[in-house]
Amino acid sequence: MKIFEWSKEIEKLYQELIEKAKNESLMEIQELRKENEHALEETLDKKHTIINSALKAINDVVEKEIESFNKNLKDKLKNIELNYEKSKQQLTINIIEKLGLEFND
Repeated sequence: MKIFEWSKEIEKLYQELIEKAKNESLMEIQELRKENEHALEETLDKKHTIINSALKAINDVVEKEIESFNKNLKDKLKNIELNYEKSKQQLTINIIEKLGLEFND
């Protein structure tokens, strides 16, 4: 009977169409996944670039501040040494007087 043969052919064609649609859908999904992964990678790269740039800027500022602090510290220590050398004799006299070790004629 031809009706059963047509029915089987229609069923076979139906299965082939379903399989073809399934394969096309899977290919579309894979392509979308690749596109999304690529977009995500680009976004992450941009964020890494921004973060690295910000960290470099912060690092530069911190290094300048450290350099400035060290310079100021050296200047202050030099001033302390100079002031000590200038007033060393008077400090010695004052310490001797405070300790009561002054021997005047």
